[in-house]
Amino acid sequence: MAMIRLHQWEMSPFCTKVRRSLRHKGLAFEVENYNGLKARHAVKLTPVGTLPVLEYDGERIVDSAAIAAFLDRKHPDPPLYPRDPEERARARFWEDWAGESLYFFEVHFRMLDPVALEKALDLITEGRPSYERALLKVIFKRRYPAKLKSQGLGRLTSDEVDRKFFGHLDDLEAILAKHAWLVGAAPSVADISVGSQLDEMVRTSRHADRILGYPKIRAWLAALDGATPAAK
Repeated sequence: MAMIRLHQWEMSPFCTKVRRSLRHKGLAFEVENYNGLKARHAVKLTPVGTLPVLEYDGERIVDSAAIAAFLDRKHPDPPLYPRDPEERARARFWEDWAGESLYFFEVHFRMLDPVALEKALDLITEGRPSYERALLKVIFKRRYPAKLKSQGLGRLTSDEVDRKFFGHLDDLEAILAKHAWLVGAAPSVADISVGSQLDEMVRTSRHADRILGYPKIRAWLAALDGATPAAK
């Protein structure tokens, strides 16, 4: 049996995506969190210097999409990427949309809202000295507004961001009204990628109740959890 360790931040939707991918495969794994200033050590894991990093029998793979593809090569069943070429292509589109668009809404809701930011700080500094929390709060408040402004959402009003985001959820609800899963007849990397972003919004943002107020989305998230049981 392979020795698998996930190096992660607990609150990262990309790390959530990897945890779900591992559970989708039924693989046992260990987790090492890089809370607080321990995050500085993450840069030593790989040349890329970001998390998540999957350590698989001594081999290290960085980036959630690369990890998902690696897991499919090592453990083909059940697949994360559908085997049908068209379905696989659509799954990759969903995966990319989750990571390159939906993610920035998650960052906006978490880092620019004072209440959500406090919840995020509780998660990212759990088990660490209290001074690290204060330091990271200063860093987050400096870093993320600039990051979001560069990306584009930070140039919009909160109402405009909300309208764009819930427009996406209206579309997602319409799709799920006719399909149990985003691609094909079984959960795939598409569901895991999108669901992991929404899970983090539900966990800390002020929009949690409104997100779960979409009945099809709520049922789909619950079904996704049931389809990716906790590792033994």
